[in-house]
Formats: sequence, structure tokens, C-alpha cells
Amino acid sequence: MAVEFLETLEQSITAYTGLSPNTFFTVIAAGIAVYYIFSILFGGSSDHHQHRPRSFEEDVKPLPPPVQFGEISEEDLKAYDDTDPQKPLLMAIKSQIYVVSQSRCCFVLLLAFLQIK
Repeated sequence: MAVEFLETLEQSITAYTGLSPNTFFTVIAAGIAVYYIFSILFGGSSDHHQHRPRSFEEDVKPLPPPVQFGEISEEDLKAYDDTDPQKPLLMAIKSQIYVVSQSRCCFVLLLAFLQIK
């Protein structure tokens, strides 16, 4: 059945266009390629650009004000370990304390990975 369909298609292409099937599909592919090249070079429509909805800016919460800690002990630092989402997530590296609340998901994964080892 598929073979009969392909033979009928080949005969139809030759009868209607006067081209061999290989030439016909090559011309079609070249036309599509030229269309895409021109649409990229000359702008095309603006429907392809993704615009954020206005509600996106409204859903973004403002950053909390910076927190001054001064010197903090290791025990006090443990209180900022992401158990309370209202508190900032702090990380100490070589006696420097960093607020990593903005990248909370990445650092929680990092902490989980470090606890496995």
C-alpha cells in the first residue's frame, strides 16, 4: 500500500510539474531555506518575541533590606540554615559570611550534596 502511494506521488509530481521527484523536493527545501534566511535577516514579525506579562513584575517581591550581623558565632550562624524561610540564608566560607538568599535553591542543593559526603 505504501509502495503504491509513493509510485502515485512520483507520477503526480512528474505529471504536474515536469520535474523529477528529487528535483521537486530539492526546490521545495531550497525555497524553505531561502524563506527562513530572509525572515531572519529582515526581521519577520514581532510575534516571535516573548514579552513578559505585566503581572510578572507585580508578582516579584522586593528584596529585603540588608542585615548587619557584625561578628557571629557558629551556633548563631546555624539559625540561618534555611529552616525558617523568613530569615536570610547565610553561608560562611573562610570566615566570610555571605547572604545567598537570592540563589536559595542552588545553595540548598549544594548543602544537601555536601551533607551526603
